[in-house]
Amino acid sequence: MASSHSPNTENLRKQAKALLRAWRENSPDSVARVAEHYPDGRNFGLQDAQFVLAREYGFRSWSALLEFVPRMGYFSDVYTFHISREFDVSLERLWTVLSKPEEIGDWLLPVTFEPIVGSPYAFASQPKLSGIIGVYDRQRAIRFDSAEDAFWSFAIEPAEESEGTQLRLSVIDRMTIDSVDQYSGGIVEVWNPGVTAGWHQILDALDHVLTGRQLPDVDYSRLCLFYERLIERFRQ
Repeated sequence: MASSHSPNTENLRKQAKALLRAWRENSPDSVARVAEHYPDGRNFGLQDAQFVLAREYGFRSWSALLEFVPRMGYFSDVYTFHISREFDVSLERLWTVLSKPEEIGDWLLPVTFEPIVGSPYAFASQPKLSGIIGVYDRQRAIRFDSAEDAFWSFAIEPAEESEGTQLRLSVIDRMTIDSVDQYSGGIVEVWNPGVTAGWHQILDALDHVLTGRQLPDVDYSRLCLFYERLIERFRQ
């Protein structure tokens, strides 16, 4: 298994070419896919295939899909999902929304804890998420540990090749070995696309809290399709 699994623009271009080729061969599946998003297929070409693929992934255009690719997350192993986002805000402001329970509830989930390593935390969720604060490094990182090395980690670092106050927030969502291995579907079942795509929704909500920008026009249910294909690679 490869050390990481992440989407890339070259793979998307290959998918668009494959769709065009299958449509020209009158494949029933490809004909139905094209008809859903491009009813007038008389002059259907590569750019049109790219548009159809973008719409299937929940984006308004091919360029919007390609622009989104760098934001996609990846797996470093079957238990660990990584995703990052850059924010043009002050370090103090970003740390505040990551470390104060009353702020975290505005973009993630309501939670209670004290700002110190070893403090118990409890998120208001179903099922209940609880554990201890495993890392509390002021203005650098906070980690919510649960059982058997599972955790949510949020770390701040300067964005590469950036100017001003742009910062990168790196998120790690690590599952326990049991939580992956106990399911018959293994990695595909435990990392159901709603979990991975859900982190985009969470980070979009965080961006809204930080900047006041409107939430992006992203169909998160369709974004799940992107991750469904990504996760399926673990079957190979």
